[in-house]
Amino acid sequence: MSEEREHVAARLRDALATDRRVGEIELELEVDPSEVVVRGTVPTEERRQAIAEVLADAAPDLRLRNEVTVASHREPRDEEALP
Repeated sequence: MSEEREHVAARLRDALATDRRVGEIELELEVDPSEVVVRGTVPTEERRQAIAEVLADAAPDLRLRNEVTVASHREPRDEEALP
């Protein structure tokens, strides 16, 4: 990754980590001259959407590809017996 792309990626990671709506540091970012790709898993669709908003604000000149997935949380069907 070029120095300029590394700088952009660092700026975007900082924006994601410090924005109160997101607070994410465990996301993967790929930056090229025209696009940023973000990947990872978050607990809610609202958080996924907030990530897109933060990145769009922080890098309005780059196209965003949001590949973040929302973790599905389902209640267990059976009770788990503890020893």
